[in-house]
Amino acid sequence: MQTLSQVKKAPRPWTTWLKRAGYRRQRLLIAGVLFVVFVGVAIRSIQGAGYETMLVAEVSVVRAPVTGVAAVLSKDVGDSVTSGEQLGVFAVPIGLTAAMASGSEDVGQLTATLASLDERLAKLKADEGSITGDASQYHKALVKQITARGVELQADTASADSEVALAGDQLDRSHVLFAKGFATKANVESAEQAKLAAIAKRQGVIARQQANTVEEDAARKGLALGNGYSDVQYSTQRLSDLALAQSTLRGERDRVAGQIAAAKALSSGSNPISRTLQFPLRSGVNGRVWSRDTAPGETAREGDAIYTLADCSSFFAYFAVGRRTYSQLSSGLPVTFVANNGGQRWPGRIVNMGLSGANLHRNTNNIAEPTNGDHLVGARITLPAGDQKKCPIGTAGRVVL
Repeated sequence: MQTLSQVKKAPRPWTTWLKRAGYRRQRLLIAGVLFVVFVGVAIRSIQGAGYETMLVAEVSVVRAPVTGVAAVLSKDVGDSVTSGEQLGVFAVPIGLTAAMASGSEDVGQLTATLASLDERLAKLKADEGSITGDASQYHKALVKQITARGVELQADTASADSEVALAGDQLDRSHVLFAKGFATKANVESAEQAKLAAIAKRQGVIARQQANTVEEDAARKGLALGNGYSDVQYSTQRLSDLALAQSTLRGERDRVAGQIAAAKALSSGSNPISRTLQFPLRSGVNGRVWSRDTAPGETAREGDAIYTLADCSSFFAYFAVGRRTYSQLSSGLPVTFVANNGGQRWPGRIVNMGLSGANLHRNTNNIAEPTNGDHLVGARITLPAGDQKKCPIGTAGRVVL
């Protein structure tokens, strides 16, 4: 018989030891997984700190040197350009100078203006025809309505005449009966009142019949009385407005036609408009074509935009911060731009504080005005030569202070 102490001190089987060792490994494995998750969350939270923004670049605009024609445009949207590279040719008709000196403009542009005026005149004429047709139908229906009402009023007049005649007979009879003592004075007065009422009713019917006759005559003439438009139908007023607008446009058309004739006359003979001076259009930055604002062959005035170029030699990131953070920032403070896609990290420095107004619209992406008392801060981001050559405008990311 073993004692209790001997039983407690008995060695455990080797299987029990292996089982306990397996439990320890499981606990260590679980602890390791939890540690990795914790570290990942911590790193993610550290990387996620910052202000959401995107890379933008300043824009450079290539403008028409004088009024003329964009003869050749060799670059399209997205094409790379270098500083000083020729982007196209701008042609100026020699005869155009004399034409403009006399108050005329480019013949092609004036011709387009003339076509626009003709189109507007055609639309006004179509509106006039539509209103005239609608007004004609309205007038016909109105005449029918007034005529039908006139027939009813004629019947009412005949009925009123009969009532007046009957009331007169009743009054005469009352006088005879009163003279013979078979009727009282009150009977005679009642008959007189009945006759007066019949006469008043007939006069009212006659007045309505006369008014209806006037309205019928006005409707047949294209007018409608008493409809709240100063006694003239609205369509008539609209037609009058259209006639005035057409007259104004015809005067403008005559003026433009005269300018075209003058420009052609001044551009003919020894100084034909086909002869041109050519000006090269060149890029002033290294970057890409952001937009082409004029089509080849299109006329442009002096100063009109031909190309808008994105300057890929420098990049910026604008972000909004609260008042407290803004008070702790200063120009020249280093920052880091972290791209959302790929995680590239590019250094930079704050160069603008408290931007607003027109300064926000000199970039490839218009920057929204800050709200809720926030302040807008701009940082110049420095990219390596390889990344800068890719011109990653619009890359979304965040600025880490």
